[in-house]
Amino acid sequence: MATRNTKLLWRDSFLCTVLTLVVSGIFLLIFVNLSVLDPFYRAFKDFSFTDIYYSTLINDEAVFKDVIIVNVKQSDRFTIAQAIEKVQEQHPKVIGLDVVFRDLKNPFVDSILKKTLHKHSNIVTSYFLENDSVISNHNDFKSDKDIEGFINMNLPNQDAVVRDFIGVKDAELYSFATQLALESGKLKEENLLKLKDRIPINYKGNQSSFLSFDIDELLELESIPAMQNAIVVFGYLGTPTGNKFDIEDKLFTPLNEKYVGRSTPDMYGVVIHANIVKMLSSNNFVKKAPKVLIYCIAIICCFLTVMFGMRLYRKSSLAYDVLIKFIQLVISIVLVYLALKLLKLNIYVFITPILVLTLFGLEMIDFYVYLVDYLKKRFKWDSYLLD
Repeated sequence: MATRNTKLLWRDSFLCTVLTLVVSGIFLLIFVNLSVLDPFYRAFKDFSFTDIYYSTLINDEAVFKDVIIVNVKQSDRFTIAQAIEKVQEQHPKVIGLDVVFRDLKNPFVDSILKKTLHKHSNIVTSYFLENDSVISNHNDFKSDKDIEGFINMNLPNQDAVVRDFIGVKDAELYSFATQLALESGKLKEENLLKLKDRIPINYKGNQSSFLSFDIDELLELESIPAMQNAIVVFGYLGTPTGNKFDIEDKLFTPLNEKYVGRSTPDMYGVVIHANIVKMLSSNNFVKKAPKVLIYCIAIICCFLTVMFGMRLYRKSSLAYDVLIKFIQLVISIVLVYLALKLLKLNIYVFITPILVLTLFGLEMIDFYVYLVDYLKKRFKWDSYLLD
């Protein structure tokens, strides 16, 4: 008898798991394709449970001095050229310009900037890929020895939050951050292969986590010892620096304090580049668990929780109805906690499918009971839950 019940339990658990997968798949298709639900879909898409972990980094008081940011504000090209020369006097490893000089303006000022850019070999410039075109510096500012990197953040199928990046495209196009890490000598050649695939950004902090200078402040200083052997990135940090109401070149990241219901972008593009450079130069990558593995784990967890729920249901359907919500709460807390712990170990697990299927599987047991009750009356169907 025990053996028969065990076989029926395994069969019912398997069939209930299949039913859970089918129903959840139908709900997902409706949720994605029904236009009236599109705002809700976008809201959920922009949220990740791992954002909870990253949002805690905003309270971290550590300041990284090996990657330094210079806020160019709305400065003219002459000021920027002066600032580049000033930084070069401090002997940095490399200078990055998250600024695109697309057109020519004043011939005299442009000639000074051109001379500055051509004079030094440790400058990484940037460009932007837009559809089939490339937005980059005007040809007058370029030379045969130019080191360029793309600054795109809008990856295919990425939601509004910048969580991932690609360091190498088409084997020849390197990202801006990748070029900076390479030129600084801190990115190992063998790690370039990893950058061809989409990988999570291992955020280390927001603007306050990096040493930064206002361009006007920079020009007034006699010397800046902190810049020696550092990676210095020129970019926009608001006018004035850190202005929270200035959202030019600002994007959503997992470090946003409001990880649910975001209203305004939280991080300037240059700070995101600084985080990526820090990750690459310290060889501190986040390993992303394969989707196939995630869905396999989700199905196994669903099956095991359904089996547990059925055993509880057979003992007492009342106890099942009373305890099910508490059990789901405990499961949710445990799964999210494990995901955050793994992220702390630089292992990223997309926890949502595991969480959804596991909790939904427990909800489906009641519906499965109605189904097998009908089958039992019509076809004399045997079930662990009804025998």
